[in-house]
Amino acid sequence: MPKYFKRGVKREHHFLKGIEKPLEEIASIPEVKKVIPGRIYASDSRGFEIKVTRETHAGLKLVAKSNGSVQEVFLVVDRGHRELVWKKIEELAEEWRKG
Repeated sequence: MPKYFKRGVKREHHFLKGIEKPLEEIASIPEVKKVIPGRIYASDSRGFEIKVTRETHAGLKLVAKSNGSVQEVFLVVDRGHRELVWKKIEELAEEWRKG
């Protein structure tokens, strides 16, 4: 794994509070090649949520929300596996909401 990657997640920059373990779970999905956290924005969000928002050139874009902040997360996923990964993340997100 390249520099800054640990357990499939790039760790060069900051994470939202509580997002590290869910990102590791997403990185453990066999079809996900890389998990790259992006920019963090201020928000009026409450609670914790991760959802897939759209496809990108290289894979999928997620948005993670955690008590007053939002973070973009990018996944590198082959085109043929994107729908499968999207569904798996939705299933994991349901478990995180219950937890």
